[in-house]
Amino acid sequence: MLEKRVETISDDGWKKIIEDFRKLHENEERTERQLELEEAHKAQEEAKKALQEANKLNQEADKKVEEANKQVKQMVRKMYEDGFSIDQISEYCSLNVDEIRVLIKS
Repeated sequence: MLEKRVETISDDGWKKIIEDFRKLHENEERTERQLELEEAHKAQEEAKKALQEANKLNQEADKKVEEANKQVKQMVRKMYEDGFSIDQISEYCSLNVDEIRVLIKS
């Protein structure tokens, strides 16, 4: 005849099982938070790199604008030295008379 054997777990046994499950769950949560933190740091580094690249492009653009301004200033001076009137220079360069006077004096 077959005997049914039923094992019972003591209260201390259940407490240990519950505690082990709780610790496992806490470790999983900790791991998830760590992964999220690593992803956030990675996104932050990518944002810093993008910002640095944007700043570099901005500086290059500023240099080009500065160079273009120097060329305009040289052109205005040369035109003035070659006998163009301030009104003519204004018309050709799309600058107002006051801007041209400032460029000629500086």
